[in-house]
Formats: sequence, C-alpha cells, structure tokens
Amino acid sequence: MSKIYNVAILGAGNIACAMATALKGISDKACMYAVASRNIEKAEAFKNKWGFQKAYGSYEELANDENVDLIYIATPHSEHYANAKLCLNAGRNCLVEKAFCGNLKQAKEIIELASNKGLLLVEAMWTRFLPSIATAKRMISEGIIGDIHYIESDFSVPIIGVDRLSNPALAGGALLDLGVYSLTIPNMIYGTDIKTIRANAVISDTGVDATDVIFLTYKDGTMARAKCSYVDQKSNYAKIVGDKGYMTFSPVNVPDCLKIYNPEGELVLTVDTPYLVNGYEYEVLESLKMLDEGKTESESMPLSETIRLMGWMDTIRNHVGVVYPFEIKEDIAHNVEEVWGQGAAFTTEDPWDRSNTISYLEIYDTETKEREVVAEIDGVIEAPNWSHDGKFLVYNGNGYIYKFDLDTKDSTQISSGKLCKMNNDHVLKFDDSEIAVSDESDSTGKSRIHRISLIDGTTTEVTPDVPSYLHGWSSDGKTMCYCAERNGEYDVYEIDIDTKVETRLTTAPCLNDGCEYDVDDEYIYFNSVRMGLMQAFRMRKDGSKQTQLTFDKNYNTWFPHISPDKSKIVMISYYKGDLWPGDHIPNRMVDLRMMNSDGSDLQTLMTIFGGQGTINVNSWSPDSKKFAFVSYKRKI
Repeated sequence: MSKIYNVAILGAGNIACAMATALKGISDKACMYAVASRNIEKAEAFKNKWGFQKAYGSYEELANDENVDLIYIATPHSEHYANAKLCLNAGRNCLVEKAFCGNLKQAKEIIELASNKGLLLVEAMWTRFLPSIATAKRMISEGIIGDIHYIESDFSVPIIGVDRLSNPALAGGALLDLGVYSLTIPNMIYGTDIKTIRANAVISDTGVDATDVIFLTYKDGTMARAKCSYVDQKSNYAKIVGDKGYMTFSPVNVPDCLKIYNPEGELVLTVDTPYLVNGYEYEVLESLKMLDEGKTESESMPLSETIRLMGWMDTIRNHVGVVYPFEIKEDIAHNVEEVWGQGAAFTTEDPWDRSNTISYLEIYDTETKEREVVAEIDGVIEAPNWSHDGKFLVYNGNGYIYKFDLDTKDSTQISSGKLCKMNNDHVLKFDDSEIAVSDESDSTGKSRIHRISLIDGTTTEVTPDVPSYLHGWSSDGKTMCYCAERNGEYDVYEIDIDTKVETRLTTAPCLNDGCEYDVDDEYIYFNSVRMGLMQAFRMRKDGSKQTQLTFDKNYNTWFPHISPDKSKIVMISYYKGDLWPGDHIPNRMVDLRMMNSDGSDLQTLMTIFGGQGTINVNSWSPDSKKFAFVSYKRKI
C-alpha cells in the first residue's frame, strides 16, 4: 500500500476516540484528515485533541469533501442508516460501525446503494479482522481441539444509565450493541446451517432487551449458546469445545490471547496475539487494502455476513417483542425460514410451567428390570433419597421435605423450623438422624445449606456463603460437597462441617455440579460441562485426578449417582438438541442410564417424561439393587 489515504470520522463520541487512537498508530497508511460533529465546537476540540487536519460542524460538509477517501461512521445504531446514505450519495466510501443498521430492511437498502455507486462499504465488526481470530480459526482447522461440537459466547457487562443502550429511539438494547459479537463467534466457526433457535430476553422498563440468551442448534448436531446483557455481572468470553479439548478467549469482541485446555480442564497452551494499537486499526487497514485493490467490500467481513447477522437479530427481536420507534413491526417480522435457512424454527415451550403436573414416585429394580410406582401425587415432588436403613424415602415438594414410609406408603412432612423454601438438593446423614438441605428462604433468596434433625426438627446452618447447592455428605459425617457460585464461577466445593472451612475442588472454567461421595469417601463423582456437553467425571476427595467417565456426543449427562457397593452409576441424560449443556430443566423426555463405576457397559434403562427433579440426588437402596426416581405427567 503506497498511498496514504485520507480517513475521516463522522461523530465525535467515545468510539470515535478509540478509532482516533488506532489511526495515530497507523499514520504511515492513514492520514487523520477530518472529523465531523453536529456541533462545531465539539468537532474542533476533537480535532485539536487527536491531531486531525479539519473539523466540520455538520455531517453534510464532511460528506461533500472530495478529499476524503474513507469515512468511519461512529454514531449510534439508529443513525447509521441515514449517515451512511448521506455519505454514499455524496460518493464517499464508508466503514460503518456495528451494528450496521437498525434492521435488515435498512441494511439491504444501504448495501444496494453502495453497489449501484461502485463504492466500498464495510461493517466495522472489528472482531472479524483481528489476528487472534485468524489464529484461532487456523488452529481449529488444524485439529488442535478435535471436531468442534459446542460454542459458548457471552458478552455481558453492567453499564446501567447509558442512553444509547436503554433508549429504543437509539436502537438500544443488548442485542445490537453486545449480542452482535456473541452471535459473530458461532457464525465464524460454524457457518449458517441452523436447525432450531431458542431465544429469550429480559425486557427493560424502556422496552428494549436488557438480556438475551440465544441457543442455536445446527443441522449436523453441533450447538452454540450466545448471551448478552447490559445489566448482568461482567462476563466476556468465548469457549469453543472439541472432542480433544477446548479453546477460550476473552474479551469476546477483541481477544489478544488464546488458551487451549485438555479434557481434564488443564491449561496446556497459551498463544498471545497482541494488537498493533488497540484492535480498531485492522478494520481500517483492510478497508484501505480493498481501496488499493479496487474492491467494494471486505474479505474478512463480506456484506453477505452483514445481511445475515442483521437478519438474525431482526428475527430474534421479532420473537422477543422488541420494536424500535423508527420501524413498524412488519419491518422485522421476516419469515423465519428465509432468514435462518430451510427447516429452522423457534421453540416457544416454557418448560418451567409445572402448575398442571402429576408426579409419580417410582422404584427401579436393576436385577428384574421392573418399575414400581409407589405413590402418585397431584403436584410436583422431586429428588428422592433412600434411607440407609432401607425403610423410607425422602423427597421435596412445595418448599418442604417429606418422609415416605415404604411399608405404609404414607407421607409426612418433616419439621424444618423457619426453612420453607427447600429445593431438590438434600442428603441424609449416614445414620439417618439428620437431613442436610439447600434452602432459599433467608433474606438473600439464594440457596444456603442447613442441617435438620429428624428427631426434633432443629436446624443448623452449614454454609455461610451463598449460593450453595448441596449434593453429598461424607460417610464419616464430617464434610459435605456441593456446587457453589463464587466470583462468577460455579465449582465443586467441600466444607468441614465443624470449622466451616470451604475448599474449592474444581477450577475448570465452566459449570461443575452434581457432586457426591462414594461410600468410602475415596472419590467424588460429579458432572462438568468443560468438554462442551455435560459429562460425568470423578476425582479424588482432595480434587486431584479429575477423570472423565462419559464421552457422549449426543447427550448431556447429569448427576452420576454411585451405588453403595461402588459397582454402578445411574444418571439422567438429556438429548443434546433439547437444551444448552448447562441446563437441567423439567418437562423433557430424558433417559435414565446406568453404567459400571469405571464408565464401561453404558446402557439406557428407560426414557421418561422428567428432567429437573427426577433424580437430582443419590437415591440408591442400601443393597445397591434398586434406585428411586420421579417421573411426571401433565394433566389433560
């Protein structure tokens, strides 16, 4: 590139400052020529601060300056359409900040205008231009993490009170500002062959999407989960999972470092990919390269990708009900088949609506292969435990714990003092004198572990910190293991009941859950999503020797329950296309499966309507021949 091109910035806000920083770093290729604002004083101040040659007090003046080779449009999303149209009609090449326009209809019009005039038009989706992304794609193609089957990307950052995010007139909301990055990652890796979409949103008081969670299933069985939020706690990363390990990078929009992990969650390789300046320079350099070569669109971010992403976001907004004041609903109500590909469809079922449910408390005999319904209950009950003396089961329902006598088939509520919001995480002590529970009835509304005496109903707090979800109580009664969220990470922890000292046992950057001890307190069995799909693992009691036990490519496997004789494991498995791997939701067809404790001889025992609550905690009989579970039916 021999020519030094005159680059101008339209808009003088924060993102314009970031671009000015980048331009300073590539001054041998890009001249900091001009800046325009609707306020000449603001434009002059910007020019003087960053060293531009000219300042304009109107966008029209900048667009009409024939010495400008490329205009970077740095205004809010709602203004991109009008600003780009102005510049293109004046004969200027444009680099338009993401999101490209307010909707697909606007984007198509601008792209057609640029094509008719033979001008360069590029969406400034800086992620796609970065060296780190090129390195990641090369490493993936070389098989460093094997065949890819799951991608997770999350761009969430609490930025409350920023008008461009909360104001619908500015095309506000998380999706166009943050979610476009989260969607870009699977789009770059997987492509577009979508089968189904599940999209949910939290709508703000102003009518825009404050949080979006989008779950994509592809026709080849691979999956992706894209999340964005401007109200949630900070979480900015991407995770690409293969059958030989996984890759992570952060931040998702402008990564400068790649990390490779093996299946055990151990970091095996770090690849630094630093920027020349701040990352914005690469979109400018490619745009100038395209001008040099006489091309009218980017190779890294072709306009077909801009159209695809705008169409995706229109479809999602249409589904969750976000419409901007400058558009009518028909502008975004595009046919899902057209936007997402043949056969794609939204799923709309709410699996958490359990108001019309009948529960069946059942026992399965692993020797005779027979199922026995021991109780039919109108309403939701969950998670049976089998007493160590073999005489009763306990389960939760309506926030309380119940004792079910296996001889009389009678249920009685266990006295629990002030605890009244107990969930499906509970375990009996080895001598059946107490039950430990997870309860959410304190002022935090988050799960905390307590002990309840089955003799007099007295309660004792175990975990000071929240949230903590109980799954295991050691055979010697001295420790408990549980899943807990600490500093944004969900891991397996162990606590000394007397000293209250908490020890973190897993460190893989993902959800680690469902932990329980074997009868000798030698191993802890748990499930982890570190390999993309939820799989069964085990580790030594001290957290060492974490070993994967299941290697399913079609299932998310939860809650591996080890039998008292340590010979068998029973677990619940969801088909991978039914939910994202970190979910264990109700009202799903699921498989109850069993295998040997070393992971061999895996077999499906039955397929039932169940899910959350079916077998969350260990429910083996003392003789290791039977286990209890709950199945469900919806009333007609």
